[in-house]
Amino acid sequence: MKLRLIIFLSVALGLVSGAFLYSLLSVKRHEKALAAARAEGRADAEKAMADELAALKPVVLKKVANAESKPDGTHFTYEYVKPHDPGLEPFYRLAHDGDLLHHLPEIQAIDGLLMLPKPIRFVMAECREPNAFYSPERGEVVMCYETMKVLLDRGRQLATDQDVADKGDAYAQRYLEANLRFILLHETGHALIDLLEMPITGREEDAVDQLATTLMQRFAGMNESSRQVSDNLRMASNWFLVRSTGQYNLDAYADEHALGEQRYFNLQCLIYGSNPARYVGIVTEGDLPEARAKTCPAEARRVSKSWLRLLLPHVAPKYEMTEEKANRLFEQRERERNRNAEVPYVR
Repeated sequence: MKLRLIIFLSVALGLVSGAFLYSLLSVKRHEKALAAARAEGRADAEKAMADELAALKPVVLKKVANAESKPDGTHFTYEYVKPHDPGLEPFYRLAHDGDLLHHLPEIQAIDGLLMLPKPIRFVMAECREPNAFYSPERGEVVMCYETMKVLLDRGRQLATDQDVADKGDAYAQRYLEANLRFILLHETGHALIDLLEMPITGREEDAVDQLATTLMQRFAGMNESSRQVSDNLRMASNWFLVRSTGQYNLDAYADEHALGEQRYFNLQCLIYGSNPARYVGIVTEGDLPEARAKTCPAEARRVSKSWLRLLLPHVAPKYEMTEEKANRLFEQRERERNRNAEVPYVR
């Protein structure tokens, strides 16, 4: 009896195990079949989509220009010509190795700002005499290495003769840079008058002195305070007195340039007139007579406004603005410069 029971239970257990195994194998076969069906269906769907896409004509998307983008102005070109005179080699190295022209803030501020009929080419070269000039035929503003040498020597002499804060080459280097900036902007003024056919009713030399002053006041480096800007301009005005003797012949009076003393006082007037309260020392120290100083605020405003109105029509579309907006930007720039110059830091 017990034996039959054991046999029965063994058979039943075998049947159950077989049924379970069959069920498990069936599930796996079903899953494989389902996966195969899905894969086949996906392949069919992908093939159908590919066939439809192949039947379509290719679509080329054209690059749409940004409606708000506007063209830049005419950019300047720059060249440093190696001198033949070994004595001028240090000035070539100073200009070339330091890429001097690309580090003059006023030149860089107007590079690409205006629409010109052709680029202005700035050249630093040997000229066999101290000089700086604009060549209309070549469209070049030329600064001579000989001028750099004379300016550096003059700066060293002033540092020795006068009681200046920066002694020796530190002051001389500042004097050199300040005058390079003014002289190059002066010659750039000649280039702009020529290329843009600007209407100038007075003496052109006086007009470009005014432009150079305006550009140095408006586009000085962002790390230069208003006081530093005025110091640079006063260094530039000192250069006007270098060849002045106080004794002139008819040729001097007939020259296209005003006398050095006149150019000096004209520049003092523009500096003082830009902010009489800040630069009252120019008058009290005797660098500008009181009689002339009275008219300087109006003169400085008139000069700045006149040059702004002459240049605005030629500003590139990318930068075009109203006179009011330009003045707001200049005021904001001056505030930022003064703030940057006064920010304390740990050395």
